[in-house]
Amino acid sequence: MLQIENKSLFINQMFTRIAKKYDFLNNIMTFNLHQIWKKQAIESASVNIPYLKHAKVLDLCTGTGDMAQMWAKKPQVSKVMAIDSCPPMLEEAEKRQRKIKEPWATKITFMPGDALELPFPDDNFDAISVGFGLRNVADLSRAIQEIFRVLKPGGFIVSLDLGHPEQPFIQNIYKNIFLNFIPLLGSIFAGDKLAYRYLVDSLETWPKQKELSQMFWDQGFTRSYFKDLMFGTIALVVAQK
Repeated sequence: MLQIENKSLFINQMFTRIAKKYDFLNNIMTFNLHQIWKKQAIESASVNIPYLKHAKVLDLCTGTGDMAQMWAKKPQVSKVMAIDSCPPMLEEAEKRQRKIKEPWATKITFMPGDALELPFPDDNFDAISVGFGLRNVADLSRAIQEIFRVLKPGGFIVSLDLGHPEQPFIQNIYKNIFLNFIPLLGSIFAGDKLAYRYLVDSLETWPKQKELSQMFWDQGFTRSYFKDLMFGTIALVVAQK
């Protein structure tokens, strides 16, 4: 298992190296299923959006902006703030945005930002999403506190990330085959086995979906639940303030 002294620095350097190949690797590793999972996450966090006329949304750890774009396509959403701590990832997101000629693309604002110190006032967003990002923050409890702070009362947060399957057969396939295959793909297609070794190792300290859901309860959210995808290898955790 990788020994990381400064997680924030390590994550920033890692995503800087793989930014240009990030989308390509995601498509290969998930057989493009990540787009379906992200759409499911957006729908889970947009329960109150149909009742709003000018919803304001935050996409944390936006990466290349997939989920930000999905939010922007919703007619009830008027503003999407998409933040990431890695400048090269934001550059890739902005390149993608500039290629889109649809009016909804103008709803998105990409900006640098730290999930542990969100540059926004209290009670500011109707919904928040984070796709495969909370696992990378240096202080998970602090990130949840910040999410709670900037989310409006009644608003929803959804986290989409790796999960912990409970069925022994699925566990065996997941840990012994799939998770060993990821670093190999990273080495072949991105020339960066270390980055994708981290993705696997990070699962060791990442809480189970039930535990993550409980962390939202403990922070003061009024509702919190999880939904397993792909037999629990991928999980949605949704909470309402």
